[in-house]
Amino acid sequence: MAKLTKKKRFCVGIIGASGFTGYELIKILEKHPSVELKIANSSTYAQMHVKSVYPAYKGNVHFTNFSIDAINAMGLDVVFLAVPHGVAPSLVSQLKAKVVDLSPEYRFHDKSLFEKAYGTKMDSSRKSIYGLPEVCKEQIKKSKLIGNPGCYATGMILSSLPIQKKASYIIFDCKSGWSGAGKESVYAKDKNLLTDNLIAYKLTKHRHKYEVMQFITTPLSFTPHVFDTYQGMMITSHFLLKGKGDPKSITELYRNFYKGCPFVEVVSETPQIRDVQGTNKIMIGGFEIDENNQLVVVAVLDNLIKGASGQAVQNMNIMLGLKETEGLQ
Repeated sequence: MAKLTKKKRFCVGIIGASGFTGYELIKILEKHPSVELKIANSSTYAQMHVKSVYPAYKGNVHFTNFSIDAINAMGLDVVFLAVPHGVAPSLVSQLKAKVVDLSPEYRFHDKSLFEKAYGTKMDSSRKSIYGLPEVCKEQIKKSKLIGNPGCYATGMILSSLPIQKKASYIIFDCKSGWSGAGKESVYAKDKNLLTDNLIAYKLTKHRHKYEVMQFITTPLSFTPHVFDTYQGMMITSHFLLKGKGDPKSITELYRNFYKGCPFVEVVSETPQIRDVQGTNKIMIGGFEIDENNQLVVVAVLDNLIKGASGQAVQNMNIMLGLKETEGLQ
């Protein structure tokens, strides 16, 4: 009779666990079959049950507030950073574990684009890999520091990468649920702002535009909007094609491009946000061409899952040699 071997469980932690993305990480990691969530740091809510902050929570995790020395002494395999812009570099320099950073600090390989987007100096002392598995999977496998992509950037890159060379210009018209602005945003604090409303903001200079420009070299424009739903995102992309296009062949181009990518679903119809809420999936569809030779592609994803915490766990799985989909079905 073959001897049963106990499956290895990895130890992980979260710093910045009380924000929207930290909370999603808690819910995913608590149920992940191959990891044990050892810390869920929140200086504001330390020792409090997660349910005291998020009443819908049904798990058993309490917020913690371990020091960096204590975290290092635990020998964690991966630490997730869900901290505000500017905080991550000081933590990364001290942590011994592999890191998946959900803030923007390590998303850029182009220093000038980072400084244009954020107006601060980029920490170039540590080599990071952009955590978009559909594009950078082989590099992620070997990395110790991942810059988890922004939510809009995830949708814009994945919805345009297969076709960008066939377009002379791209216009991204994007809509996001209000959770994308964060727990301290005006939308989170005053729900009346979005009741029966849709708000356009940062019309030409949203920071994710510069993140996208690292991968999409075709000239592009991007305008984001926030609307009255908690989570979910729609990216409507308008491609001004260089030559005549055929919707059927373009759909097949996308299907072949993302063959073997478990969280990308290419469909002929126009996808809806409700198709992906609560999942780590991005759906790409539409594929209509008008009389001006403009191709319209619609992508939907959950800004908190595939656009943040789910993708962070997807990156962790790859870094640890686990099945990419583990804990994310």
